[in-house]
Amino acid sequence: MHDRDKIYFHNFLTGMRTGKDITLEQLSLGLCTPAMLSLIEADKRQPDKLTRDRLTERLGFENDGFEDFLQPDEYEQWQNQDRLLRAVDAGDIPEAERLLELLEQETSEDSIVFLQFVLTMRAQLMQYKEASREELRETFGRAMSLTVPDVASGTWAGRLLAAQEWNLLLEYIRLGGDAGPVTGTDPSAAYTARALEKLLDALRGSSMDSYSYAKVYPKAAYFLCLELMKAPLDIALCRRILRISAQALETLRSCHRMYWLYELLELMERVLGIFAGFTQPGPKEPAPVSFEQVWNQLGGTAAKPQSPAGAAAGGPERPEAWTLPEDPESLALLTAQIREWRMLLAELYQAYGIPMNTENCCYLYSQTQNYRIGDVIRKRRKMLGLSVRELCEGICSEKTLRRLENNKTRSQRAVWSELFCRLGLSPEYQRESVVTGQRDVLLLYRASGDALNNHDTEETQRLLEQLKDLLPMDVLINRQELERKDCLNKLQKKEITAEECVIRLKKALQYTIPLESIKMAKDGPDIYLTCAELGCVYNIAMKSRDEAEEFNLDLLQSVTRQCIPEDSIHTFINMYELIMTGVASRLGDAGEYEKSTEISEKVMKECLLARRLGTLDGCLYNRLWNQIEAAKKVTSAIPITLIDRELQKCIHLARFCKETFYEAFYIQQATELIHP
Repeated sequence: MHDRDKIYFHNFLTGMRTGKDITLEQLSLGLCTPAMLSLIEADKRQPDKLTRDRLTERLGFENDGFEDFLQPDEYEQWQNQDRLLRAVDAGDIPEAERLLELLEQETSEDSIVFLQFVLTMRAQLMQYKEASREELRETFGRAMSLTVPDVASGTWAGRLLAAQEWNLLLEYIRLGGDAGPVTGTDPSAAYTARALEKLLDALRGSSMDSYSYAKVYPKAAYFLCLELMKAPLDIALCRRILRISAQALETLRSCHRMYWLYELLELMERVLGIFAGFTQPGPKEPAPVSFEQVWNQLGGTAAKPQSPAGAAAGGPERPEAWTLPEDPESLALLTAQIREWRMLLAELYQAYGIPMNTENCCYLYSQTQNYRIGDVIRKRRKMLGLSVRELCEGICSEKTLRRLENNKTRSQRAVWSELFCRLGLSPEYQRESVVTGQRDVLLLYRASGDALNNHDTEETQRLLEQLKDLLPMDVLINRQELERKDCLNKLQKKEITAEECVIRLKKALQYTIPLESIKMAKDGPDIYLTCAELGCVYNIAMKSRDEAEEFNLDLLQSVTRQCIPEDSIHTFINMYELIMTGVASRLGDAGEYEKSTEISEKVMKECLLARRLGTLDGCLYNRLWNQIEAAKKVTSAIPITLIDRELQKCIHLARFCKETFYEAFYIQQATELIHP
């Protein structure tokens, strides 16, 4: 790849901004001057990490999914922030206070995003200490005003903001802050309710991607509903609250997340009970066929658009335009499903000692897959068996490389990017395991992953064909990732065998690193793989069915332990849940039931802590399968009631995530195991 073609930050930023037709003034407001942003896009200024992240988040792409390579000082600051988030989330007030004081000593006017983070964490600790509304409002307001100026003018609704900024505005409003002139659906409603309604409208029209949107919209909807419930509930107000809640719930369903989910389910169940008391029995209607039909009537399908076509069409329809089913059968079906989800979540949270309610905003600041540049270069060089001299020849001196590998100095981008290229790595931005500067291409890539996971083979093939035309295929990691997905899709379509799939996966892996290099390094401390490479290793292990199967599974577990240390699982949760769920399944197949269940339990706890839903059903099913198979070994039997109860949990979780393939699978398993 020529240097001019590399997707450095300034290229990436410019592509994302112009792709959304956003001006320099809109993006820079509150962060820097338009002139400074112009210098950043011209590669004449390099912003600090937090400012880089905030700029991309304002453009609608959160940090989660990036593999970000940091200089030593940036990495140390990120580690301190991560430790603070962990302490606050765990409610460890003394440790959080200690870490926060250290960070407060580092704050300066040069990084307003960093100062905003520190103030936000201070407000979180004040909440734990039950500070007054006035004190909290003042602290949240100070943090907010750093990047969202002049809130009292009311012009914030049309601004380009990141989820963290929307959250600060939400906290300020709900605590009684002045958000400027507002109208609202009901002019007689309290000011806070009308301001929160304005906030919801602004969120619907915002530039956030669906995952960022899911982090803040459900919270805003929940607090609006709480404000509305301060008035006497009548049938019209119940309808309104249920419609707002349904849209919030749908954002979580679409992204497989649990932010403020338990609170929303609890609220909906309560309001549905009140609403049912207002309805009058009428002519008997045909019973609804499914929950989804009732849900669609309520308007629950209106989530944040994820596809390029949906995004171009604007935000979802206003909740007030929907109709709420009022026949007893539909209401009973809706209420029963909401209750099932709430009770299931309560059971899971309690089983692992995790609070059911969302107690802070730490999840908004948690970041994944941050690496120190020197560590990556050192580990990759040793994996490939290169000497210091061999790697640095023609790029830098041996002394420079050694200092870089030992994290003793900041490295010039021109140096470390060339070292990365020689090591088979993309020199800077990697998003979702592909390199591109086009927003719509990233959305297509994400859609292809959703289609593949749901076994929609025709849609997957269609999207992959588009991506082959749109992604630069001379970039090896792009070719690697698309070939990986293509052969997995062909295997689902039964166009190739598992053996042929493994051969193709090994070939795709070879584009950037030999499999033998991974095997040689699997037991050592020096190993680094990109998410795409780790995905290839995972798929090879999962699809292998020959005499090397056991070794491949052992290889996968060893590599995963090196790439995802025990104390860093939360920062690699997206890869961890995928890989270890598969490992647990294969260990169960091999008869190692106890070990398999232990891994499934660990994955479930980590996912619950991270408020992620996507693999919970698979872990529950794996645990049940192990119980059934272990019982067979001792000629015993699992009670039918237990099997039915556990499979129903799997069905409900798959239904929440709209995983139609797996929901159908669990229903089939229930038929075969309970009524053979």
